[in-house]
Amino acid sequence: MGSIHLATAALGTLVALRIAAVGGSAELASLVAASYSLGFLLGCFYTYKPLANVGYVRAFAAAAALCAMFALLMSRTDSAASWVVARFVIGMATAGLYSVGEAWINDSAPAESRGRILAVYSTVLGGASVASQALVAFVAEDLAAGFVLMSATFCFAIVVLALTNVKQPAVKGHATVRLLPVFRYSPTAFVGTLVTGIVVTVFLSILPFQASTVGISSTTITVSIAMAYAGRILFQYPLGLISDHMDRRILIVAISLVASAALLLIALFVTGDGSALQGEPGIGVRLAATGISIVLGGTLLPLYAILMAHAMDRTDPVYVPSTAITLLFVYTFGGVIGPVLVAVISVLFGDALMDWAMFSLLFGFSIFAAWRIRQRAPVPSAEQAVIAPATATSVETLASEKRVHSVQSG
Repeated sequence: MGSIHLATAALGTLVALRIAAVGGSAELASLVAASYSLGFLLGCFYTYKPLANVGYVRAFAAAAALCAMFALLMSRTDSAASWVVARFVIGMATAGLYSVGEAWINDSAPAESRGRILAVYSTVLGGASVASQALVAFVAEDLAAGFVLMSATFCFAIVVLALTNVKQPAVKGHATVRLLPVFRYSPTAFVGTLVTGIVVTVFLSILPFQASTVGISSTTITVSIAMAYAGRILFQYPLGLISDHMDRRILIVAISLVASAALLLIALFVTGDGSALQGEPGIGVRLAATGISIVLGGTLLPLYAILMAHAMDRTDPVYVPSTAITLLFVYTFGGVIGPVLVAVISVLFGDALMDWAMFSLLFGFSIFAAWRIRQRAPVPSAEQAVIAPATATSVETLASEKRVHSVQSG
């Protein structure tokens, strides 16, 4: 799963840089990003059971092989239609990979140590995210070779799993999506998850394209994305620990405001021709940009887990799995509409307004969350769920993590 996540995170940056390198538009970058999110959204809910019915090893191998095939395709073509189709298929296949792999992890993990194992799993994914950007920087001068390298990484994951002799888990049913009930339970978590899905997708998939088009080097871009992932590793556990001992909504507001400030600074950096970041005079600016990336990643990327925990505080234990899956749906849907929103903004107002739009969206959510604090009393600390390191990767891990929350809430 570490190999899969490394390849997936690297492809997000590689695709953005490749589109910029061949002179693609912001609208194309947005469409390609949206196609991946749409494929992932459909894959989360419609590919797991058919794949698992053929056996976990064969299902994993088939999905990883699809990712490898279409990554190779993207190394050989500059066709916009091919990129859109390839990213859609990779999105669906990746969702299947996470579902199969995480179901296997959850089934193998003893109940008494599942929380620790999921924490280790989350840390592995975080480390793979950072390493992915180092690989992108390594192939920055030959992006086509980067796609070939990611294809090989998918194949390596097949080799690892194909050689296992561990018993495969049984296929389990899925809970259902319940949009209106979850919105009634916790408007803050619902709206926040949607906004987070929009902003995270734009930040990881489209901002690298925009930065590249204004003259910022691939190395600077990949270092910034890597530092954002590193920020998540540094801040996720402390923020989760703090949130378990206070009204989570206060922390959600604080995190959103800090992330909004970081986005505001990025909106000021990623303008003009990128000259502020170049040469000796740009060293201080690059260091400042690195710090901003760490703060943004350390606040924005863990926000989903804290919003999830807040929703669990408000949810009847019997509906915990459905709430988790609903919020995953909302988050991924945000990943679909975020790039579409950016494309519309680029057409109407120009590419530079994208960063200001993301700042305004997250800042607006922080105001909404602050208003909700005044409208509803906090959950008593004795009734709060215990936060787990939620990752927006598949239905399987979320359902398992929320079973832990359900026990705590009950």
